[in-house]
Amino acid sequence: MKIVFAAIPAYGHLYPLMPLALACDAAGHEVTVAVGPPFLDRLPLPTIPQQPTEMGLDAGFAEAERRDPGLHGRELVVRFFADVTAEAVTGVLMPALEESRPDLVIYEAMDAGAGVAASVLDIPAVAFSIALTHQGVAAIHPAAIGYRRDLWISRGRQPPEGRHFLSKTLLDPTPPSLRRFSGALEVTKIPIRPVSYAEGSGILPAWLEASKSRPRVYLTLGTVSFGAVEVLSHAIHEIASLDVDLLVAVGPDGDPTALGDVPEHVHVEKFVDQSRVLPLVDVIVHHGGTGSVLGALATGLPQLILPQGADQFSNARVLTEAGAARALRNEEHRTGEIRRAVADLLSGGAEHTVARQIQSEIAELPDPSEVTPKLVALTGR
Repeated sequence: MKIVFAAIPAYGHLYPLMPLALACDAAGHEVTVAVGPPFLDRLPLPTIPQQPTEMGLDAGFAEAERRDPGLHGRELVVRFFADVTAEAVTGVLMPALEESRPDLVIYEAMDAGAGVAASVLDIPAVAFSIALTHQGVAAIHPAAIGYRRDLWISRGRQPPEGRHFLSKTLLDPTPPSLRRFSGALEVTKIPIRPVSYAEGSGILPAWLEASKSRPRVYLTLGTVSFGAVEVLSHAIHEIASLDVDLLVAVGPDGDPTALGDVPEHVHVEKFVDQSRVLPLVDVIVHHGGTGSVLGALATGLPQLILPQGADQFSNARVLTEAGAARALRNEEHRTGEIRRAVADLLSGGAEHTVARQIQSEIAELPDPSEVTPKLVALTGR
């Protein structure tokens, strides 16, 4: 069976899909990944472009602001994914799908353009959720149908208006304890275990593999940190005042020198293999991206979330309401707050208990290899 996986070219959008893509490949299916720079030709599977190479996140948001200067916040995000990105994706991906005619398209749910392309071409498709709550895609998908409705009409077809999702099926990695936050939407959900994925560019610092003499804290604001160097520096200063070893990851495009001089027990790296780091630390302090949230939960780690943008604020709310993490917004970073929160998490408490409960739930979710036959069944093959 020919399967195309499609994702917006950003780590948090592509990486969650890769374990399933590799599982489908291992099962003998012909798998291609539709993505953009910097991932083209560097993945362990064949890749094709899904959008113009110049249309990255920054360029896309700039275009969304140009089209409607009055938009901000959620409305701007919807315009970016549903209009600008969907237009770019359908322009490149639709001709590729029309030529290759895959049996199934699996796309990350924010990549509405891929969902539109599959729907217009009448190719079976499944969305893959990369968020703990689904209200965002439930706003993006209907908007994308509205913006791109001419694609269906030009082929004599009726746009699927009046629906929350472009696809009738959603792959959902949300642990059971957190599903109450997802929202009641008319879509069939297939549970899938979140599995970490890392390319060879991520390292595991050698000191983490040595014997531990004191607690270890891992600090990251992800691969898209919204320029939050000041937040990162403040967090380093607070955490470094504790008797801990601190690993800081500034991201593949980050500049470690921007942090200035740091104490000897602070270890700054660009890009680490997070899946191998998490089992070797005691607490993670991070931005609240879904990949980091689920990775920490799968390891049973307590978390301090410092949300910076996108869905990180809703993730922080979900985790704190569930009792699995603590969170501090930027305006709450009063002197000593981050230090106190990390010290409390290191000393144990309710967050440890809840995190371990959710860790057990994640371990019981179907592995990607177990989900693959269900996807084949959806195509009627």
